[in-house]
Amino acid sequence: MSTRKTPYSAQIEITLRCNAQCPFCTVSFLPESYVNNEMTTEQIKYLIDQLAEIGVNTLSITGGEPTLRKDLPEIVSHMGVEHNFINGITSNGYLLPKILPKLEGLDFILTSLDYPTAEMHDKSRGIKVFDKVIESINIANEKDIKVIISTVVMKDNLHLLDDICELAEKLDCSIELYPAEDIVWDISGKTYRVDRIQEIIPDLTIWANKIRELRSKFRNILTDPVSVEIVKKGGFGGFPKHQKILRCHVAETYMFIRHNGDIDYPCKIHPILSFNPFNHTLSKVYYCKEVKEIMNNHDNFEFCDGCRLGCAIMASIPTSFKTLYSKYVMGYLSGNLR
Repeated sequence: MSTRKTPYSAQIEITLRCNAQCPFCTVSFLPESYVNNEMTTEQIKYLIDQLAEIGVNTLSITGGEPTLRKDLPEIVSHMGVEHNFINGITSNGYLLPKILPKLEGLDFILTSLDYPTAEMHDKSRGIKVFDKVIESINIANEKDIKVIISTVVMKDNLHLLDDICELAEKLDCSIELYPAEDIVWDISGKTYRVDRIQEIIPDLTIWANKIRELRSKFRNILTDPVSVEIVKKGGFGGFPKHQKILRCHVAETYMFIRHNGDIDYPCKIHPILSFNPFNHTLSKVYYCKEVKEIMNNHDNFEFCDGCRLGCAIMASIPTSFKTLYSKYVMGYLSGNLR
C-alpha cells in the first residue's frame, strides 16, 4: 500500500554445489571455478541485514543444495530469529533429517518429489533420497514447519501426478507441480543448458489440463489457475504476444542474490546489469536510475520471449489484484498458505 516500492521477497543462493544429478537441471554443467566462488557466512548475514533494512518480508535460501553448507543453521537463525522474515529453504532432502533438528526459526521447506515411489524418484535424482524426504517431512511436521512438495512435471511422470498428489495429501503437505523448463545460463560469454531438454518437457496444454483436473480432486495443490493459464499460453515476452493476464515484474518485486553475492537485473537468468552488494548497499542498487529503467521495461526484452520461470510468475502475481486473489487469497482460504 506504500508509495515507496520495495521488493516483496528475496532469495539468496548460498551455494551452487549439489549432491544430486537431476535430468532437467543445468547446475551440474556449470564450471567448477564459477560454482566454488561462494560467499562467507558473514557476507550472507550482512546481506540478510540489508534485506531487512529495505523492507523485504519474505526470504528464502536456495542452491544448488543449501544443506551442503555447514553454516546453514547459523544462516537460518539469522533470518528467522535475529530478523523476523517469513523464511524458508529449498532442498532435495538428502541431508535434511540430520540438519532439521538444528534449524531454529525456520517457517517452511520446499522439497522435491518427482515420483511416488523410491525406485523411480531415486533413479531420476541419482541419489537414494526418497526415504529421506519422507523422514524430513515427518520431522518438519513435528516441529510445525510448513512443507511444500515441489514436483517437476516431465513427460514420463505426467501419468503419476495423481499418485504424487495423494502422497502429499497423506503427508499433510501442500504441493506445486510445474513443468520442467529450458533454462539457459550465460556465464562469461558462454552458454550452458541441459542437452535434449525438449525430450523431457511435457506438452504444456496437456500439463495445464491435468493440473485443472487435479485441482478438482485435491485441496493441497498450490499451482493456481492464473499461473497455469500463463504457462499454457507461452509465458512472458513481447506483451501481449503470448498472454494478456500479467506482465513480468520480477525486477521490482523480487531480489535474487547469487552464490557469489552478485545481484542481477532484470533477473538471474538474463542479467543486463550486475551489482556487487559489498560495494553498494542494496538500497542504492534497488533505487538507482539504471535499475528503475529495467523495471519499467517489464518483459519487453528480446530474451523474455516465451519465459515461464516460476520465480518470475510468483514474483509478479502480487502486482495485480486478480492474480493476487487467485494465488494467495484463495490459497489461504483453502488452507494451503496457513
